Amino acid sequence: MAPTKIIAITAVLMAGVCFNAIAQTQETQQQQQTIKQKVRGRVVDAESQQPLIGVVVVSAANNQLNAITDDDGYFAIENVPVGRQTFIFQYMGYESRTASEVLVTSGKELELNISLSESLHELKEATVKASKNGAALNEFATISARSISVEETKRYAASFADPARMAMNFMGVSNAGDLDNGIVVRGNSPKNVLWRLEGIEIPTPNHFSELGTTGGAISMLNANVLGTSDFYTGAFPAEMGNALSGVFDMKFRTGNREKREHTFQLSALGTELATEGPFKKGGRSSYLVNYRYSTLALLQDIVHFEGVLPKYQDASIKLNFPTEKAGTFSVWGLGGYNNASKDPIKDSTEWTDDDPNFVLDSDNMMGVAGVTHTIFLNKKAYLKTVVSASHQKTDELVDTLNPVLDYKIIPVSNEKFVNNAYRASVLYNQKVNSKNTFRTGIIAQHKQYSFNAGFYDENLADWRSILDGEGSTQFYQGYIQWKHRATEKLTLLGGVHGSYLALNGSYSIEPRASATYKTGKNTISIAAGFHSKPDHVSTYLFQDKQQAASNTYPNKNLGLLKAFHVVGGYERALGAGMRFKTEVYYQYLYNIPVEQKLNSGFSLINAFDIYTLIGTGQLVSDGTGQNYGIDMSIEKPFANNYYIMATGSLFKSTYKNYAGEEYNTTFNRGYQLNILGGKEFKMSRDGRKILGLNGKVLTSGGMRQSPIDLAASRAANEEVLVPKQYYTNQVPAYFRTDVGIYYKINRKRATHSIQLEIQNVTNRDNFYYSYYDNDAGDIKRVNQLGIFPNIAYRIDF
Repeated sequence: MAPTKIIAITAVLMAGVCFNAIAQTQETQQQQQTIKQKVRGRVVDAESQQPLIGVVVVSAANNQLNAITDDDGYFAIENVPVGRQTFIFQYMGYESRTASEVLVTSGKELELNISLSESLHELKEATVKASKNGAALNEFATISARSISVEETKRYAASFADPARMAMNFMGVSNAGDLDNGIVVRGNSPKNVLWRLEGIEIPTPNHFSELGTTGGAISMLNANVLGTSDFYTGAFPAEMGNALSGVFDMKFRTGNREKREHTFQLSALGTELATEGPFKKGGRSSYLVNYRYSTLALLQDIVHFEGVLPKYQDASIKLNFPTEKAGTFSVWGLGGYNNASKDPIKDSTEWTDDDPNFVLDSDNMMGVAGVTHTIFLNKKAYLKTVVSASHQKTDELVDTLNPVLDYKIIPVSNEKFVNNAYRASVLYNQKVNSKNTFRTGIIAQHKQYSFNAGFYDENLADWRSILDGEGSTQFYQGYIQWKHRATEKLTLLGGVHGSYLALNGSYSIEPRASATYKTGKNTISIAAGFHSKPDHVSTYLFQDKQQAASNTYPNKNLGLLKAFHVVGGYERALGAGMRFKTEVYYQYLYNIPVEQKLNSGFSLINAFDIYTLIGTGQLVSDGTGQNYGIDMSIEKPFANNYYIMATGSLFKSTYKNYAGEEYNTTFNRGYQLNILGGKEFKMSRDGRKILGLNGKVLTSGGMRQSPIDLAASRAANEEVLVPKQYYTNQVPAYFRTDVGIYYKINRKRATHSIQLEIQNVTNRDNFYYSYYDNDAGDIKRVNQLGIFPNIAYRIDF
């Protein structure tokens, strides 16, 4: 281990010791007393979202701690002791729910927002049932879906409070690279993932993302503002469109409407400040704001960034305005800016693969803002309208230094991208009765774009242009879906989704259906449906040509990418609070763009971003692909101060090129295994002090690469692949160990936390990819990220 790493780890340990010592000293100076906090929230009907009046909320540990929801469904329980607590929600005619082992701290009031499902026998006395941990919030999602809680994003080792990195722990999901939070869902490209926020599509909410991708190095979404959200891995309900592999349906929580609360955090990833509260005392409106500024410079002696020091900042906001008769309005926004720059040393003898010769100046920004209006039309129906506007801009220059010409700057590539989008969504939801719920909606998007990108081709001694165009287009979607609870055991869902791309007139009509049967400890589910999405606009405008040539846009008439999903699932409740779950799936992808050449192996299935298309000719929508496999998980949710989760997948992912030849996709790892767990220890009798340990081990088959023809590459002075052997090489297996440790102290009016997370704690060199280096005339190897620590101090007050 390098000395700098030893120093860093030692400093972390010393900081923890000092932190504990200071807290112990302060405690001896104060009276010993139980620290208490308020627990508040709201209870609504799961299908109609109407507030439920008179719901009994009681602590499982002390029935003296109880409350009843008011006319708006709100409740509050005062004087709840800090530490892990369990609450039971009971209402006549409804299925009861339990919120288990939630953490009550002194720094912030705990908010519990619960939805209850109406019993099919309205006068049936309520019975307490353990809530299904991880169940999706969307009542129309019955399979291949689960919720993401804020506590989970903070708990799982090396998740770094990032929803995408946290989702990599779920069955059927793997990473696309350590430096990127793009996810591979059941063998699909990360390009096919959809991000939604507050019920509407948004651009990729990640820093340092490439054009056409859905991932990035660091998420702009901050755990300080997120509420419990949903994540889907296939066979989506009819309201979800514009996705083939996965959907993140994220939600901002609402700020505290009764009390002002604040958070400050200092970590290696950034300095953060969050604040929330009512606009005025006694009012019902509230605000929630978060800002973060990067501090990655703290890691530059531990983590190698190839001479590039990334900088970024982001902010999130939600303003909530309930009214008496006009419904509830909320104004929300998310934005970020990032910069990466590098100036190489003007000494060619110092240039290495780790510190290469290139000059970089890259600026990126993304912002999205929206207004949401929800109004109840009657006791069983509501209308939700969302309008939003987003802006993305990239400006990047890459140059090199010529040592022969006194280190003169030589241009290599440039890109200027602007994406603007205006979106509107209208959703109507009608709960007909306890058995039937109906939902329909429309979504409209108007997109404006301006793309300019090119690079210098040494073989042609000329500039090549890959993007050059501007304009606008529209994308429309509509859906209708119905949920029928035939019996208490059997639930049926059906629906249709439709899409239309105005750019070239492509459209898709997609029927979908699912069924779930619950009996005792067992749940059996099946779902099937068609799905589609247009690729990023840049794909339709891509053209690899000499700069002086005229624009032809050969890909402009590509159709929508399409897929058929079928999933069968089985779930069983085991002893000791554990659950076993498995899903078997098959996905057939069609209408996939492939290069119109018989000897080409290119398919958009294998693409990460727009630059994957460089070197291709005209694309046609004649390609196909298939993904099939089995996902399994055994999970014990957090209870009795510990949790365990193991997820595994066996799968195969293939595609066919223009000639109809079948090959592995680059994402065909074959298997994926995650084992993670953690435990909390009470460091004081009253539960004010908590020490937590988390760990994770993950392994998977290596991704696939096409072999490089070294002799042909040397002759051509550029990388040449071995013909007809596309993605036949599987790189070495991936293996990583992550750890985390945290210590919390609840003082009278504040909660202090110190946390250390280390990704790849053994500093293992995992193979990433290989490439042909024309200067060296040889094939070079690139590894994944080595050890990556993050130390953080946080105070909630």
